[in-house]
Amino acid sequence: MSTEKHLPEIASRLLDLHDQVDSSYLFPTPEPKARALIKQNPFAFCAAVCLDRGTKADIIWTIPYWIQQRVGHFDPKCFYQLSFEEISQLFEALPKKPRYTNAAPITFQDITRIVVEQFSGDAEAIWRNRNAAEVRETFLSVYGVGRGIANLALILIESAYGFTFSDLDHTQMDIKPDVHTTLVLYRLGVAPRIDQSDAIQAARMLNPSYPAKVDAALWYIGREFCRPSNPDCSNCRMHDICPRVGIIEGHLWS
Repeated sequence: MSTEKHLPEIASRLLDLHDQVDSSYLFPTPEPKARALIKQNPFAFCAAVCLDRGTKADIIWTIPYWIQQRVGHFDPKCFYQLSFEEISQLFEALPKKPRYTNAAPITFQDITRIVVEQFSGDAEAIWRNRNAAEVRETFLSVYGVGRGIANLALILIESAYGFTFSDLDHTQMDIKPDVHTTLVLYRLGVAPRIDQSDAIQAARMLNPSYPAKVDAALWYIGREFCRPSNPDCSNCRMHDICPRVGIIEGHLWS
């Protein structure tokens, strides 16, 4: 099967799926109140997205809720008054912890400091009336945040808060190349390897005017169907145009 011939159809289906994925799916937490907190409290969103590395998303997006339950609020100005030791104790008391247990409190203290000192405690001001490059740089200035997380922040800001960056900004917004997006793009034959740089280039090729717009669809397909082992090909909407369909069911894919 010629993947190149199917590129327009792959792009079209991913963009259609983007419009169908509910924003709540992008904050996968078993606790509805945790999801509500993320969508109602921009600082909770900022804290969680900055911590999103090496840990299941279900845990990451619930962390602000667990902290709120413990201290009774999720107010950056109140956290700003805490010592590093007190913040570390909050993370130590979490029922489930982020992978980088030593780095997480540093990251949390850093995003708190930035929100309070640079944006007067108003986390939403990070993106209000600012362009994507400025917002990306703010997130990149947080301890432990790399380009992938900064890209994810931009994507989710549009999904969660109804904010829209300009068309010019969109051309510079990339996917977050994680375990799901990189694998799906490779299996679809759009990326030559399971590689972060290749995944970014593949997304740019699929939708040059807004590469990041295919991110949610890729992530959804990766979580629900295109798993590393036992992929559910028959129920995936890419089934008929994926060059790797046809492998014996249950085979461990590479």
